[in-house]
Amino acid sequence: MLPFPLATTDLARRIERAGVDDMCAWLEDSRRQETYPDAECFHVGGGVALWFSPGNVVNGAYGLGLHGLVEQEEVAALSAFFAERGAQAKIDVCPHADASLLRWCAESGFVATGFETVLYQPLPAALSAPLADGVEVRLASSSEERELWADLEARGFTDESPTEDHRVLARSIALRAAALPFIGYLEGEPSGTGMLNISDGVAMFNGDSTLPRARGRGVQTSVLAERLRYAADAGCEIAVIEAEPSGTSQRNQLRAGFRIAYTRVQMELPVRA
Repeated sequence: MLPFPLATTDLARRIERAGVDDMCAWLEDSRRQETYPDAECFHVGGGVALWFSPGNVVNGAYGLGLHGLVEQEEVAALSAFFAERGAQAKIDVCPHADASLLRWCAESGFVATGFETVLYQPLPAALSAPLADGVEVRLASSSEERELWADLEARGFTDESPTEDHRVLARSIALRAAALPFIGYLEGEPSGTGMLNISDGVAMFNGDSTLPRARGRGVQTSVLAERLRYAADAGCEIAVIEAEPSGTSQRNQLRAGFRIAYTRVQMELPVRA
């Protein structure tokens, strides 16, 4: 069993940098594919602010303050970046960020609105779970399979009630050039999804969803296990996944050998009437 690296600031910097690089690559893919042709990024405070489209759930700022002071003017510029696009300013704050980030967020009127757990484990994973009975996991390689992945992800994430915005978002994720989309099949029927993105030896897991009819049958556990094996074979050193604190997904991730690295605080600037 590989020793777990300590959840230090250096580890947090590596994880957050991989996430920022991945988000920027996704934005560029979205512009080229014209799923979000007007998407924009703004490098600020050692991180990045990203805007994909009006009302998009992934609009926000990431990775700020991990390499030193954040200036008040930088938080003001970030807020202006979103305001110019009619969007609410949002920042995911890593607890290893410099304290100046929280100070200027408070001065600017940002409030905490949520939390997100970041979990990790060294690769190869110590726990190698077998696929559940009746479950097969395949990498979606063809364009048709990627379109199927997008449909499944949108439906599973919204309990079979996806809006057009959900479908566009799922398609944007599925069509990424370097993304590795996995589909879980239950008794031969496509039933769940998971995405793997690799950046500088860090394997990032997202895009997890299962259709309501297939839940509780081991689909998501199997899709996660197969991605862990794939990432290890690809030479990745560490696996990273995110979850709502104490939710079902986090419990499944802990059972799969992940440990909590830290919890991000989600900050938002209230919309003024």
